[in-house]
Amino acid sequence: MSGNRVRLLAVGLIAALVATGCTNTRQDVNVLSVAQTLIDARKSERQEATEIDERIVQAQVKKALQSERGPLALIRFEKTKSVAILRQIETNGAYRTWSTWGTIERRSISTRDGVITATRGLGSDLMSSDISGLLHMLTRLEDGIAQQTLRHLDGENIIAETVADCAFTPDRRETFTSGDLRLHATRIDVFCKTEEGSFSNVYLVNGSGRIVMSRQWLGDGIGYATIKALR
Repeated sequence: MSGNRVRLLAVGLIAALVATGCTNTRQDVNVLSVAQTLIDARKSERQEATEIDERIVQAQVKKALQSERGPLALIRFEKTKSVAILRQIETNGAYRTWSTWGTIERRSISTRDGVITATRGLGSDLMSSDISGLLHMLTRLEDGIAQQTLRHLDGENIIAETVADCAFTPDRRETFTSGDLRLHATRIDVFCKTEEGSFSNVYLVNGSGRIVMSRQWLGDGIGYATIKALR
C-alpha cells in the first residue's frame, strides 16, 4: 500500500470520529518515583502539574547509568508532566518488566521490544495488549493497516477491551540521542481508530529493527507516555 493511500486512510480514520524552572523537592521525587507520579495525578484536577527541570532529569540519568549495569529507560507521563527512570527487573521471553530505579516499587511497566504492553499499580491500568500486528509493521518499516487490542481496568475493576484499527506511516530518518545511545532511526506515525474515539502513537525504529522510543496512548486514565531506551 502506498504512503499516500495510508496517509489518506489515517486522516479518514480520525476525521470519522473528530470533527525550566526552579528545582524543588517535588521534582526530585517525581524523577525518582513512578509512585509519586501517579499519586500526583490522583490529586485534585484543579491542581496544575508542574514541569520537571530537565537538568534534574539529566543528572539522574547520568547517575543511573553510572551505578546500574543493566537496561535502563526513561519514561514521561504527559498528563502529570512527570518523569521516572526505569530499570529492568524481570524478563519472560520477549517481555520485560520495569520498575523505578533508585526505589523499592511494587508498581511496574511491561514492554515487548520497546512497546509498552501492560502496567501495574498505576491506576486505570493497561492490563494486557495484543501487539503482534503492530510489531510486524514497525520492525519491517512498512506502511499499511494493522489491528491492536488494549485491555484496561475500569473504575469498577472490570477489564474493558478496546480494539483499534491502526494505519502505519513511516516518515523520516532522525538522529536519536538518549543516555548512552547515539543512533539513526526511522520515525513511524501510527493513527488508530476505535469505536469510541481515536489516538495517535509515534515510534522510532533503528536499522536493526529495535524500537528505541515510543509515545503511546495507555488509556484515558493514564494518557500518553513516552518511553526511551537509555542504553
